[in-house]
Amino acid sequence: MKSAARVSPDEYCRLCGRACLARRATGETGFCGAGRLVGFSAALLHHGEEPPLSGPDPTYGGSGTIFFTRCVLRCVFCQNWQISQGPPTAADPVERLGPAGAVASRDIGVEELADIMLELEAQGAFNINLVSPTPYAAQIALALNSAKKRGLSLPVVYNTGGYDSLTALSLMDGLVDIYLPDAKMAAPAEVGYDEPDPRSAQLLGAGDYPAVNRKALLEMHRQVGPLLPDGRGLARRGLLIRHLVLPDDLARTTLMLPWLSETFGPSVHLSLMAQYHPTHLVLDHPEEFRQFPGLSRPLSLREYEQAVDLALDWGLRHTFIQELSSSGHLRPDFRRPAVFNS
Repeated sequence: MKSAARVSPDEYCRLCGRACLARRATGETGFCGAGRLVGFSAALLHHGEEPPLSGPDPTYGGSGTIFFTRCVLRCVFCQNWQISQGPPTAADPVERLGPAGAVASRDIGVEELADIMLELEAQGAFNINLVSPTPYAAQIALALNSAKKRGLSLPVVYNTGGYDSLTALSLMDGLVDIYLPDAKMAAPAEVGYDEPDPRSAQLLGAGDYPAVNRKALLEMHRQVGPLLPDGRGLARRGLLIRHLVLPDDLARTTLMLPWLSETFGPSVHLSLMAQYHPTHLVLDHPEEFRQFPGLSRPLSLREYEQAVDLALDWGLRHTFIQELSSSGHLRPDFRRPAVFNS
């Protein structure tokens, strides 16, 4: 286990690919809006994750999920937009808050975060699932050290958008058991991965996303290797990569899946997600995305089946497949106490 003395916020923040150099230890906030404290929105037993995380039976257990506020990306179709762009306040416009009022969120300290982890274990969680942890990697490392000293024994899941720096991942080395990163978008075939990608810049808010993401995935795999289940089929350690299939191949799935196969081999576990639906800026300001008409509609069955066939053609046999209907019941609403529809 890492020494807590070695894990503290950087003097100049370099936790994501943006490396904005915010002096967060002194209270300065970075591009994402995060400062010294941890932005917390919700903690719950989640039954909608992949089976190795949530378990096969929705009547017990579940993934002990902690949702953090703020995000290092600016995805225009983010389904967690209510909390990912910073915690809503009473000053936010009514259309953002919705009729039920503001999203519950607050900033907490390291020890309270450790308390939340231990409470989820006491409730029967199969793991501790940290959603959008990147801005808080340093504080999370401290909290994990504290919780483990107090008896936390569950596998730790680092559930990230995949724009993590090697600095952030070095803090997690030895503390995280399961990496659950997004591989949101491949670079276009005609340019190198070190070249800025205009589509990633416009849709994800980070033109260097493909390059940063590749490095992060490789480091995660180096740390934990392929996904390893226990006797109940629950993941104990390893890498599980998520890829959201977008309409009109906007995520360049046809390039992403071959790269995953060639890089990680047939042992890699892939979650091929079909749950895209227009939301956030795509829904509120469609005129800004006319050059991407596919964003205005859900994914079609034909498009998803083509992605599944491609995964199988490239030997990705450990691929989790969704129903198109998942876009409904897996859609979060952080104004609801339960967050997800049952």
